[in-house]
Parts: sequence; structure tokens; C-alpha cells
Amino acid sequence: MKKRAGAAALLRFAAPSLLGIAVFLVPFTLHGGPNTLLGHLKEALLALFAGREPELAAAVSTAAAVLALAAKFFRPAWIVRDEILHENLTGGPVWFAARVLAMPVALCVWLGAGQAAELGGFAAAFVKEASFIVCGMTPRLVALAVVLGLLSPLVMDFGLVQFIAVYASPVMRPLFRVPGRSAVDCVASWLGSSSMAVVFTAKMYDSGYYTGREAAAVVCGFSLAGIYNIYAMAELMNVGYALPQILLISYSSMILLAALLPRLAPLSSIPDEYISGRSRYSARAEGRRRGMPILRWALFRGTAQARRMNAAKYLRESRYIIFSLIFSTVPLMITFGTLLLLAADLTPAAKLIAAPFSALFFLLGSPEWEIVAESAVFAFVDQYLAAAAGHALLTEAGRVSCVCLSVIGLINLTEVGLHVWHSSIPLKLWQMAAVYVMRIALSALIVIPAARFLFPA
Repeated sequence: MKKRAGAAALLRFAAPSLLGIAVFLVPFTLHGGPNTLLGHLKEALLALFAGREPELAAAVSTAAAVLALAAKFFRPAWIVRDEILHENLTGGPVWFAARVLAMPVALCVWLGAGQAAELGGFAAAFVKEASFIVCGMTPRLVALAVVLGLLSPLVMDFGLVQFIAVYASPVMRPLFRVPGRSAVDCVASWLGSSSMAVVFTAKMYDSGYYTGREAAAVVCGFSLAGIYNIYAMAELMNVGYALPQILLISYSSMILLAALLPRLAPLSSIPDEYISGRSRYSARAEGRRRGMPILRWALFRGTAQARRMNAAKYLRESRYIIFSLIFSTVPLMITFGTLLLLAADLTPAAKLIAAPFSALFFLLGSPEWEIVAESAVFAFVDQYLAAAAGHALLTEAGRVSCVCLSVIGLINLTEVGLHVWHSSIPLKLWQMAAVYVMRIALSALIVIPAARFLFPA
């Protein structure tokens, strides 16, 4: 009986995990082009939106604005008590304004784009940039939100995270200067989302399991862009077929940076102190392996997580991904994307800020280095804005570099920054900005040569 139960648990762990890996990473040809199953489903969904892109963006942004207004001024119980809705509809005044302003931007494109464009000047520039975001980017993100929400739990919630974390734990302290338990944060973000890892890290810090320096190092080194975020970026840049190469470049770079940056300022200068003044670590909590071989222990951890998974939890995780992209990322991208593209189009601000990156990328031989540098600057606000800035890139190497740098930068304000500010983790804005610049500059030494080698012109 025990053998049968064990076999059933192993199947419950292995089948969804292997299916999830296949869904994300195995390309096949359908309707004339190679893509993963995720990509083919996304393209099928986009076909349903064809010709209705402005209406779709207007509907999504209006829903996000109305719900954000309701959450702020009326606080209905069905929003306040729903953790997912509450997280994705609330925030500081900047995030509230961005969610609300997305509605008139989308409505302007839908209802009056033609008339505004005839006026010329600023109105024409506004309509041009807003139309690109509303009609070009928003439908792709909405389609991705649906397919990612339905399929991502296969790799996130059936034990694959726990299985990999068992093998990662022994190297965490000597290599990355963080506790072994942070492997769970690391793998959860690799296969899930960076915001999930930041929230988990903040709870561990508040509970006394991390020092301030360790929590900051985990956030700035292991709250990585999840695989579904990387896939979304690759699809937005029309290089989804290159996902295996992008993952190889991105994760190898991020592992090297995770080993290096905790040993450098500003992360190394953060006090190595617990929030409660003492550690809550217990050796007994780490000793539950009880001499099991590592493979058996990894399978035990994976199957234990799989046993806890059910249809309700699957739907909750799907809803989290869908709502976070539709009610948070989409309106923020419409507002900030339009403003930043306007600033880049009408002022030299973006070029001036990106000038140091431009010089470095030029020296490294990056194709279209100026656009790639501007996209890296935009990614500090939100990684998806890098796709908006990099939409003019023509070369494969340029597009792949844009995707890799945007996800390796890691510390974007709309996701990681927002969660850090809502937490007690001792990280300041200037420290996050400094770490971001260091990540971009150092990773470019790997990303740009690798992109040129793998995707020659």
C-alpha cells in the first residue's frame, strides 16, 4: 500500500514538472514556425484579438482604473480580503496615479487617435508612442498573462522548486554568502517570479532567519526574473524561439553576479544584524534529511509539495499571475511606457542617462548599442518597458542583448523595488540603483559577446 502511495506521489510530482519543462522549453513547428507550446497558444490567442487591439487595451485599463479607485476610496470587502486583488490594486500615490492614467491613454488611442494625429507636434508624438504601447504591447501581454497563468504552476507548484533547491542549498553559504535556506528563494524566483521571492525573503527577515545584509543580498542576487517573465520579454522582442539560449546567457550571468556582488559595496556594507537582535535559525530544522541520499531527499521534498497541491491552489496561483500582469503590469506599462517613450522621442534625457552604457556597449561591439543602452535604462523602471524602448532593434543579437540585460538587471522599481519599499529590508533606493548599474555593466561583458557569437549578423 505504501509503495503504491509513493508511486502515486512520485507521478504527481514528475508528470506536471516534466510537462511544465516541455511547455516552456521544447520548441516544435506548427503552422510554419518553430515555437514552444506556450508560444503557439499565445499566437492563437493573439489571433482572436486581431483588429480589436485598442478595444482590448481600453477594456483592461478601464477595469484596472475602476478597481484601483474602488480599492482606494471605497475599500470593498471583496478587494480588501482578497490578497491577490489587494496587492495588485493598491500601492503608493505614484502607482495609483499610473493605474488610473492608463485608462485615458488607452481611450485616447481607441476613440481619437486619428484626429489627434492630424494636429501634429506633441499630439502626434503622443498618439504615435501611445498607439505602439496600446496596440502593439498590451495585447501581447494580455495573451501572455492568460497562457502563463494557466501553465506556469506546472513548473512552480508541483515540487520542481523544492527538488532543485535541495541540490542548490549546499553551495549557497560558501559561494553566495547567504544561508542554505535561501536556495528556496532563489529557485522560487527562477521558476516563479521575483516579487514572490522578495515577499518570501521579507517574511524570513522579519521572522529573524536572515540578517539585513543577507536579506539584501538575496533580494539583489536571487530575486531573479521568473522563467515566464523571461519568456514574455523574449516574445515581446520577437525572439521567443531563442529562449534556451537566452536562459543560458541570463542564468549563467546571474549566478556569477550573485557570487560577486554580495562581496562588494553597497551590499557588503549593510549591517550583518538580525531585525530582532538574534537569529531564529535552528539546526534541527535543517536536519530533517536524517542521512537520506540526496536524490531521495530531493524526491521527498518534491513529492511532499506535490501532495499539497490541489485544484484550488492551482487556480489561486493562476489567478495571481494573470491578475499581476493584467491589473498591475499592463496599466503601469501603458502609463510609464508612453511617458518614457515620449521623453526619449522629444528630449535627450534618455540618451544622456544611457550615455555610459552606450559607450560600454560600443566598446564591446554591440550592434545598435544606443538603443540597447536606452532599453537597459528603461528596464530599471520595469523590465517590459525595455521591450518598448527596444522595439526598433533590427538585429537578433541586439534583441537578445536587450532581453538578457533587462532581466539580468533584476531590480526594477515596479516589482522588486515596490515590494522592498513595502518591507523592512534595509535597502535604500540609491543602493538598489547602484546595484542595478553594476549588474548591467558587469553582465554586459558576458551578454554582448555571447549574443554576437550565438546570433551573428
